[in-house]
Amino acid sequence: MNFLIALSLLLCIASAFENRVSKNTQRERLGSMVQKIAASPRITNGQTAGNQFPYQAGLSLFDGENWGLCGGSLIKKDWVLTAAHCTLNAVSVIVSLGSITRLDPIVRLEVDKCDIKVHPEFDGETRINDIALIKIPAVKYSAAIKPVSLPKCASSYPTYVDETVVASGWGLTSDRATSSSPVLQFANLKVISNELCAEEYGLSKINIRHLCTSTVNRIGTCVGDSGGPLVLTSSMLQIGIISFHSQNGCEDGYPAGHTRVTSYLGWIQENTGLRLNKKKCLCL
Repeated sequence: MNFLIALSLLLCIASAFENRVSKNTQRERLGSMVQKIAASPRITNGQTAGNQFPYQAGLSLFDGENWGLCGGSLIKKDWVLTAAHCTLNAVSVIVSLGSITRLDPIVRLEVDKCDIKVHPEFDGETRINDIALIKIPAVKYSAAIKPVSLPKCASSYPTYVDETVVASGWGLTSDRATSSSPVLQFANLKVISNELCAEEYGLSKINIRHLCTSTVNRIGTCVGDSGGPLVLTSSMLQIGIISFHSQNGCEDGYPAGHTRVTSYLGWIQENTGLRLNKKKCLCL
């Protein structure tokens, strides 16, 4: 069965989902997996990862006709956090863990749509509540597979403006790329204010539940990185889920938008049993 799945992935045709809000608002259809590693592989103008992201998950999603690519993060032995738009219409998901080479993971798990929980108030137009959870068979932690930490429940949270976060994923390495990176990429990004972000996307698109990062020197997230984690470099806490960027492209210099994790700690705790504090988290 694993051979058939791998063979199916190898035969997928490169393409990207279209969306009028952003190239990154839909999961990327998987391109040819028989490809050479670029001389300078990137998220867009980022770096090749080592073993510093043991929480990174690769998601291959099947909608009944096509396979798509997204990222995710392991938050518990049996739960992966990702973006809602990645999982829409998925009938099955292959979750890969434990390797920077997406097609050669230490653990590969297949689950069906019954194991996917999308936020009930997800709005595809504004990308509000762009968050989902995937239930997986419990995995054994190791040096290569470890969960990311989430912020603890609190009565208020920082805006994180001017903080540095690291994004990771197997998405397109440039606007000119036609297939995803075979090796995990990462980039350090700066958090900007929602007010600055709204200057590009409008007040109707950006609210308190979003978190935005700048795109400087063409460094940023791209198609196929959706659902992957944004992690504070200072504390290694995941504070964002990659969600969308400008429809003009990945390298255009406009901000990228993400789901603000602290707005959903209560929802995450309620659905996964993950204890983020002694008391029940509130959804802020």
